[in-house]
Amino acid sequence: MIIYGTKPVHLKTVENRTVKCNNCEKQGNIAFSYFSSHFHVFWIPVFPYSRKGFSSCTNCGDELKPKHMPESMRRAYKETKRDTKLPFWQFSGVIIVVLLVAYFTYESKVESATYNEYITSPRSGDVYRYKLGYDEYTTLKIAEITEDSIYLIPNEYVTNLKSGVTEIDVDTNYGDFMYGYSRDEIERMFKDEEIYQVDRE
Repeated sequence: MIIYGTKPVHLKTVENRTVKCNNCEKQGNIAFSYFSSHFHVFWIPVFPYSRKGFSSCTNCGDELKPKHMPESMRRAYKETKRDTKLPFWQFSGVIIVVLLVAYFTYESKVESATYNEYITSPRSGDVYRYKLGYDEYTTLKIAEITEDSIYLIPNEYVTNLKSGVTEIDVDTNYGDFMYGYSRDEIERMFKDEEIYQVDRE
């Protein structure tokens, strides 16, 4: 279950000494209060979506929203609002997502570089995770390596899940026969993502 919602947060309250109260007409007792509402998921702030406020008189308690303020008060309210910054932490969710995307992008590049190295410099015992077709996955194990060719033993089992490949990659699932592929063909299979992962002990 995803828990989400919105929450207003008090940003600041600023006293104004020049504006006169529209109700009691006393000058110097007006305070402007500002709030920012943000959307949250599992109580983690994702992003702010509104910034509102009101005026209050410390003498008579009269409160006004911007649309009900007299012109002089509204002008002072807007000037102060421009200087009211949104707190950095209200963007926590966006920052977390950006960091996660950056992390997984980096990890993917490192992983891809590692697999590419394994493809160009193969070792006996390397296991290629191989996509046979739509929802069909298996493994191929390197048995022998020559200058021009790589000889692979196919796994006798197939799974319909990428995650299931780990379960079928056991020694008893490999037969005694093997197929020879040129190094260029292996590199092509990797480039075309037929071979999508290389496992090395």
